[in-house]
Order: sequence, then structure tokens, then C-alpha cells
Amino acid sequence: METTNQAQQRLFQWTVCAYRRPDLSEKEYHAYMSEKHGPLVKGLLVKYGIIRFSMIHNTTETRKQMAKIVGPQFNNHADYDCFVQAVFKDVEDFVRFKADPFYVEVIHHDHENFADTTRSRMTVGWVDDHVLNGKSVD
Repeated sequence: METTNQAQQRLFQWTVCAYRRPDLSEKEYHAYMSEKHGPLVKGLLVKYGIIRFSMIHNTTETRKQMAKIVGPQFNNHADYDCFVQAVFKDVEDFVRFKADPFYVEVIHHDHENFADTTRSRMTVGWVDDHVLNGKSVD
């Protein structure tokens, strides 16, 4: 059973399973994400207390590595181009980030430069770490 202290210390993670715009190559998409979009958003994320913001680039080449990792039990591999994750203490921190005028006027519109917003999916959930920084978590 969860204690009140554990619930208060719980972190939340927002995850986007992202597809690139169909007219962009993998190289163009990943370069834009890393070199333009990431730098564009990181300062504002810090301003609103976001703990971590990461992009996991899922390319044709990295997907080939799945054969080494999984067997036939897990044969349905994700074809998303990128997984974008933000970790925060309070969902309201992320809400405030998205309400900031810079987000509304600039960042929101930047998604149209690289994202297939009709196919991408997102979710939010709480984080339950079992190994962190190479150590078992109790």
C-alpha cells in the first residue's frame, strides 16, 4: 500500500509517441528535433520546473537492433520516429508551461515544422522507478 509520503514524492511523465511529417526524411526530422525544437523548448521547460526532457530517436537503423533484444514473444515493434518525454513533480507545472505566451505564440506552432500531429499519440502517467542510476530502488 502506498504511503502519503510516496504519493507526494511521485513524479509524472508525459510521453509522446511521435511520427514525423511525411515529407521529411528521417535525417531531416531528427536533426530538426535535436538542433531546433529541443533548444527552442528547454529554457521554458526549466522555467516551469520540468525535471527532465528527453528525445528517444527511433530510426530505421535503431529498430534493426530490436532483433537482438527481443524474441518472438514481443514481435510488434513500435514504428514511431521518436519518443519525447518530460518528467515533472506536478501536472500543473506542465500546464503552466503550455499556457506561457512563448509556448502559445512560438512553440505550439513549431510542431507543424516537423510533427505529424494527426498520427502522433501521447499520454501521462506516474513514474515507478525500480533501477535508477545503476542502483536498485526500494
